Amino acid sequence: MWRRRRPPTTADMVLSWGEIIYRASLMLAGLVIVFAVINSVYTASIAQPMIPIAPFVVAAAIWLVGLFCRHVSSW
Repeated sequence: MWRRRRPPTTADMVLSWGEIIYRASLMLAGLVIVFAVINSVYTASIAQPMIPIAPFVVAAAIWLVGLFCRHVSSW
């Protein structure tokens, strides 16, 4: 007879702190990139095209910190 899959319980859905910090850092880095793209489009519309490098570096640093926290919590 076929076995039914049991629905996930709250014990199955518990996330580690590293995973929570990683997901939060992804959202924060994404927000920084969205603002950088909006700023880039605005500067291009006023005939001063400039691609901001600093926000992309900051977003990458935020993401790397979250990734580090994710890997440390899985040890």
